[in-house]
Amino acid sequence: MTSRAGYWIGGALIFAGVAGALLWGVLSFRSMGDTVDEFARAPAPGSARVELEARKYVVYVEGPGVGRDFAPPVELQILDPAGGGLLPVAGYGGSLTYSMGGHSGRALGTVTPPRAGTYDLRAATAADLSAGYAVALGDSIAGRIVRTILGAFAIGGLLLAAGIALLVTTGVRRRRSATRAPSLPGLPGQ
Repeated sequence: MTSRAGYWIGGALIFAGVAGALLWGVLSFRSMGDTVDEFARAPAPGSARVELEARKYVVYVEGPGVGRDFAPPVELQILDPAGGGLLPVAGYGGSLTYSMGGHSGRALGTVTPPRAGTYDLRAATAADLSAGYAVALGDSIAGRIVRTILGAFAIGGLLLAAGIALLVTTGVRRRRSATRAPSLPGLPGQ
């Protein structure tokens, strides 16, 4: 492409890549915030009846100041009222924290109810713990965070690379055509 259109199209691709990556990130994190809002919760200390499906849940502790460096000590019991006793809560094999949707939390463990139904979720904490803490059960948001980041890089990276390639190609072609003088037959010096 020897016209200036390659510059405009390349610039538009770069702009679309940046805008698309930002839009993907914002919409994905907003969706994650909605997911966090929908977690089943019980106050800590306290209890609640929660509807659970027969699938793996991540157990989170939420509250003021909860993050990578702090999570209050919480003792959790999930009781199957259908006579199944207490559900075993396994430790969480890593570190996952979030602050979104008006909640700040940290993953503590995982639990897999054997069947769908209503369960009693009980959380006990140290007596001196101030109010505002909760235990939440929900999906792991770790995979969604990774997909959000990779999706933004894919969208932005592909369009950015295409735009830069088009700008460079257009610049090289325009430079080459400018250095070649047109040869017209019959002119002196030809």
